[in-house]
Amino acid sequence: MRLLCIGDVALGNDNLSEWDPLPPGELTPGKDEKILFNWELPIGTTVNSIPRSSGPRLLAHPSSPRVIKRWSPGIATLATNHILDAGEEGLVATIGSLNQAGFMTVGAGRTLEEIARPLFWETSQGRLAIVNWVFPETHPDWMYAPGANCWPGTERAANLIQELRSQADWVMVVAHWSDEFFPYPRPEDRVVARQLSEMGVDLVIGHHPHVVRGMEIIGSCPVFYSVGNFYFSDFADGNGGTIGAPAPRNRQGLGVRISFKQGQRPKYKALSFLQKGSQVIVDPLNRATRIASRVSRPLSRFDDPKYNRWYTVRRGHFDRWSGRWHFGVRRLGMWGTTRRIFQLVFACLRRFG
Repeated sequence: MRLLCIGDVALGNDNLSEWDPLPPGELTPGKDEKILFNWELPIGTTVNSIPRSSGPRLLAHPSSPRVIKRWSPGIATLATNHILDAGEEGLVATIGSLNQAGFMTVGAGRTLEEIARPLFWETSQGRLAIVNWVFPETHPDWMYAPGANCWPGTERAANLIQELRSQADWVMVVAHWSDEFFPYPRPEDRVVARQLSEMGVDLVIGHHPHVVRGMEIIGSCPVFYSVGNFYFSDFADGNGGTIGAPAPRNRQGLGVRISFKQGQRPKYKALSFLQKGSQVIVDPLNRATRIASRVSRPLSRFDDPKYNRWYTVRRGHFDRWSGRWHFGVRRLGMWGTTRRIFQLVFACLRRFG
């Protein structure tokens, strides 16, 4: 019984034929092997007219599920901050299209019962329960129905995990949480991770930051704070424009291949993927796993409150310098950066000239 957990998948442009991926991670999807991925954007042609509390509305191409049909049968997690970007109709279309392509979905639904329903996967080796939550700091459409499965708070989460422990051999949480681009989890994320471990969760997989973050083992629970992106195409921003050209660090993705055997704790292996243009390859340089190893070191060195102080200093440096380099200059490239500088200079000249 093997499960490969990969990062965010967003297919938004019309050139869907450019990407025809084989199942990654040397898996053969079927009864005993599956791929779990975060389906980032809803399918739709009309953007939700109600603004999000932060960030743009984004849409996936209506035909995008067929591109990954060779990954089926598999599991798509839908508890994201974008899942209502095409309104209720888009959510319904997304679930229907993914189901039709052979994927089970978890983390969103039409009714409150369907939204909160965990997913069970059972083989001769045992039964796995998967819970998918989106957290408030990602600015989702909060507590809507139809909508995403929003984090219910510690007490209700603990009650659910306790119930699932009696129904399954293992419980895994897929968390859409935290902030974007910074390679270290917030102190609040580590608090939640610790609580999940104490509740009895066997493994945590994180999405949303769009970069690879570190991992730590809390108690006996491995916590992968972010596996990054798997594949992002250019896509519509809901206002007639497009968003594209991911930074190099947005193109590096971690895969977590998990083996489940009856009576044993899950065993895992980290894999490195790299998006090169319109394709995703197994990275021969292992950039994602090397980054994950490096950014995991402070998690093993510092506990609260030392980590909080270390995080504040490191985050300030990122906001002033390294973030602008990695997600500004390196994303735009030399020519794009030069053009952007000229645009700013000309704008200032027109304003003050």
